[in-house]
Amino acid sequence: MYSIGEFSKMVGLSEHTLRYYEKEGLIKVNRDNNNVRIYSDEHTLWIESLLHLKNTGMSLKDVKQFAMWGHMGDETMEERLALLKNHRKKVVEDLEKLRQSLEFLDYKINLYENNLGNCFS
Repeated sequence: MYSIGEFSKMVGLSEHTLRYYEKEGLIKVNRDNNNVRIYSDEHTLWIESLLHLKNTGMSLKDVKQFAMWGHMGDETMEERLALLKNHRKKVVEDLEKLRQSLEFLDYKINLYENNLGNCFS
């Protein structure tokens, strides 16, 4: 079990962000008899999942929905699967756009590097 300060350092998020995630329903945190937040290793895995979803550009609305279904348990597995599959399609499309833009950048860099050599001849 970890305090919010310990847990914050472990997962690399500020205490403010952890409180925000709790307020938004993204994580559920137990409290001790003194009403102090208590985090477990399970929270670490959950935060890791949320950060992956965030890093893929999933909207806060969809992350909240995913979290809500996750807190509800196994009966929402089909809904979570559908949400993840739909989001994956978007991520693949985004990756393709980035790949095309990277090719463009490489082309332009190569063009400029070759022309710079001509300037010094």
